[in-house]
Amino acid sequence: MGDLELLRQAVELARVNVAEGQLPFGAVIARGDDEVVAVGVNTSLRDNDPSAHGEVEAIRAACRELGTITLAGTTLYTSCEPCPICHTIAIAAEVDRIVYAAPKEWVPDLGTPFAPVLFDIQAAARQLDPDRISQIELPEAREPFAAFLEQRR
Repeated sequence: MGDLELLRQAVELARVNVAEGQLPFGAVIARGDDEVVAVGVNTSLRDNDPSAHGEVEAIRAACRELGTITLAGTTLYTSCEPCPICHTIAIAAEVDRIVYAAPKEWVPDLGTPFAPVLFDIQAAARQLDPDRISQIELPEAREPFAAFLEQRR
């Protein structure tokens, strides 16, 4: 599959998640170039859980699937630049790489509380861990956000 296809899968998970009334975020954990270990979507609204981010859910599912708390040798593909919570959990799980599609600047007002200080923490996390995270910009990464906003109208 490769990075681009796995990243597109994360974006598609986000799009489908919006159609199911949830927030527009999806993630894939993979080993090698094409072995999908687990996927996750943001279920914060459904579960009333502010930690139920797509990346966190994918990491939890991958750890259960592999029977470990260490995901060394994996890559986290995510539809959007991970927040500090997700980035920190990926580091704690020893995920080798994080690849994301949409930068945080593309995220519209989702009608959920999001403390501005998280952006400062996010910047600090990137400075502490610059080699683990990279972006492959996909124009279609905007689609889940647009669908979410359209659904709210």
